[in-house]
Amino acid sequence: MSLRWMPFVLGALAFAGTAHTPASGQNSPPFTIRFPPDGATVREKVPIRVPLASIPAGGYVAYAVDGEFRVALTPTAEQRDKAKAGEMFEYIWDTKVLVKSPRKPKTTLPEDGQHTLSATLFIPKPGNAGGSSMVETSSVSVTLANAIPAGNDGIALRYRFEDGSNRTYERTGTTSILAGLSQGTTGTGDIEVASQNSELLLAVEDVYQSTGRAIVRNRMTKLAVRNNGQETTYPKETLPKSIYQEVDGQGVVLYPKENKAKDPFWTLGVPVSANLVLPILPAQQVRVGDKWNTPGVEIDVPGVAPDKRPKVTVESTLTRLEWQSGRETAVIKQTYKGTLPKDSHVVIGSMQIDSPEIKFDCDVYVAYKTGTLIKTVRNLEISGKTSQAVSSTGLMSGGEMGGEMGGAMGGAAGMPPGMGGAAGMPSGMMGGMSAPPMPTMGGAGGPMMPGGGGLAAGAPGMPGMGGGRGRSRMGGMMGSGGMPGMGRRGMGGMPGMPGMGGSGAPGGLYGMTGGSMGMGSAETSKQVTLKSVTATELQMPK
Repeated sequence: MSLRWMPFVLGALAFAGTAHTPASGQNSPPFTIRFPPDGATVREKVPIRVPLASIPAGGYVAYAVDGEFRVALTPTAEQRDKAKAGEMFEYIWDTKVLVKSPRKPKTTLPEDGQHTLSATLFIPKPGNAGGSSMVETSSVSVTLANAIPAGNDGIALRYRFEDGSNRTYERTGTTSILAGLSQGTTGTGDIEVASQNSELLLAVEDVYQSTGRAIVRNRMTKLAVRNNGQETTYPKETLPKSIYQEVDGQGVVLYPKENKAKDPFWTLGVPVSANLVLPILPAQQVRVGDKWNTPGVEIDVPGVAPDKRPKVTVESTLTRLEWQSGRETAVIKQTYKGTLPKDSHVVIGSMQIDSPEIKFDCDVYVAYKTGTLIKTVRNLEISGKTSQAVSSTGLMSGGEMGGEMGGAMGGAAGMPPGMGGAAGMPSGMMGGMSAPPMPTMGGAGGPMMPGGGGLAAGAPGMPGMGGGRGRSRMGGMMGSGGMPGMGRRGMGGMPGMPGMGGSGAPGGLYGMTGGSMGMGSAETSKQVTLKSVTATELQMPK
């Protein structure tokens, strides 16, 4: 279906009930909402269906909820060509999506209770006048019932593992700089730093019926990461191998006690986990409104190495019972507010955030009748001080520009360019060798495997140009300067005094030597706030 926006629709809908011109030919069905029926009880995603044949060529349908315009849609040529007798044309009203109402100051979810759904047909005006005419409106009254009555009995929340079952979870995540809460930002909108989309398989390999414990296998099956606007999709063979765990009905991992899985992506700015972390459920029965403390919850702070992530006690509350993805779920809210240890910091790309404070909340949806994790939505706010300049295009320092150029070009000065290693792949071909004392530019590395770098930066005695610690956007590897120039800090390079030139990060692989040419500036601390959102949801059979 095609989508059309009309600024005049809101006004037109107010008069929709007065027009009843026939919609189409004599044999066409009447234009009327066939589903849901008037008086129906609905929940979650509600399809609003009208007969496709009742919409003439060039016509479209404007949908509204409680008199407020939602969207206008027109059937595509393909839909008409493939339509069978009795085919329906539908719009999905998703009652779990926040909407902005002119009657309310902020976005809200539709409230449970009675709502009026309407569909209004518009057809082209005759002749060459152009525009469309409103001809007919159909409406029904429905009762939205996403919530489930709580009752007075407590609920024992437990995961139940079925031997041989396989469940796939989709995970999406973004990390953004909040422009309104960060100093030195340009533009009014939040600035995305990185995002990821992945799929995780949870397979139950064995179940101990007497204890409810199970051996589960975690496997990441898909991963795409976007960093500063550039997206990389990782081949399946480069993704982490399966992780086996023994877990109990509360979600406690009994073996191994510590998660030894490597996270080679943490410096990119989004948490990318190779295993599904089951939120810990309460040991006792709980009722709606009950609160309890859950110790040992690991906070997946972006830009913090896995072995440095804090494990804290969060406050948990059973907030409500509601329908989610067609299941009766208990919704748990987990919250925490605190600071990271004094010697810890957050590093994302070339930005280091010192003395960070974090605010954590997570909504957990557990199907309490089947013992299945349905969904989690984790929000994390990180505030602290940084010397990194931020613009509307994201984070970009001199060293990072050098790293990007080196990663993108993969060539070398003085010789024909070589090919850089593709991101996420084993080491690629070397960048072309450079005749000393010229610097070389390395190939693009990847978070998973080393990329093909050039040879060492400048020959001894020659300075690298600009500051180091730049990271190739393509590969995420460090840039490296040659010998120190006039001061250690170039444009966004290593901390230190202002000046031209600078030393890169020693060792490791190489992006382009150094960063941008030009004078650096003295370091000043600015307040910066990041927001990280990660949603994990069980994929339902289609």
